Amino acid sequence: MLKIKPPNYKFCPLCGNKLALKEDVDKERRLSCSDCNWVYYPRVAQSSNAIIVKGNKILLVKRARDPYKGTWMFPAGFVNFGEHPDETLIREVKEETGLKTKNIKFIKVAQTIDDPRSPGHLAFYYKVKVGSGDFSIEDKYENSDIGWFNIQNPPKIGWKDHKEMIKLLKLGKV
Repeated sequence: MLKIKPPNYKFCPLCGNKLALKEDVDKERRLSCSDCNWVYYPRVAQSSNAIIVKGNKILLVKRARDPYKGTWMFPAGFVNFGEHPDETLIREVKEETGLKTKNIKFIKVAQTIDDPRSPGHLAFYYKVKVGSGDFSIEDKYENSDIGWFNIQNPPKIGWKDHKEMIKLLKLGKV
């Protein structure tokens, strides 16, 4: 289990009453609202990450903002509320590369340890083939470049879990 703490909210999002710690039925102390009985159950976010391989090359995007500005990563993004991670993957690959996905294959779930925006979020990894489309970046605020790189000699990767996946790619385990 990661040693991280969720946000420490002060007020109820439903009625605005001050929150207080209260023991629930599971004997856990949780922030609760005595006015409307809302209970805060912290949750982790999720992201979808596309591993796109063509021969001995991988497709990566270069971060244009922090965290890890200037480093490379797999096309990826946070899952929107109500969205399935598969849908996120399709959307993010299109936004970050201009390419359409096909043959999406789930690989694994990892828990991140180095994202200050959402500590401990779950990262869903998929091996993906790309179909039609031309290289383009729809959100230049997020990514500044796209490129194919030799799996054995990738550029500087920022995220720790992306580095781990590249190690697995180098060993032929993905």
